[in-house]
Amino acid sequence: MAKKIFKPRLHETGTVITTKTAYGSTSDMVINIDDYACDSNISLAEDQVICKDDRGFYITLKNRIDNKTADPNRYANEKARIQLTEKNSSS
Repeated sequence: MAKKIFKPRLHETGTVITTKTAYGSTSDMVINIDDYACDSNISLAEDQVICKDDRGFYITLKNRIDNKTADPNRYANEKARIQLTEKNSSS
């Protein structure tokens, strides 16, 4: 039986990356949850933070921030991402 050769997802042509790194999480990506509204109640553990990249919001661990390695929570599938909307500042 032939084995299926795994091909990792590569950068898509035309996609612009606006963060410092394509796979890791950095401190400038961490957001303050009080500035955003969400449909469901999000409870974070003491060692978790919410980050924002080009594809949306995701929860990751604090020890993954600025450690110069890839963050598996960042490149997880779209179902693992959370939905947040920015609160109006004029309220």
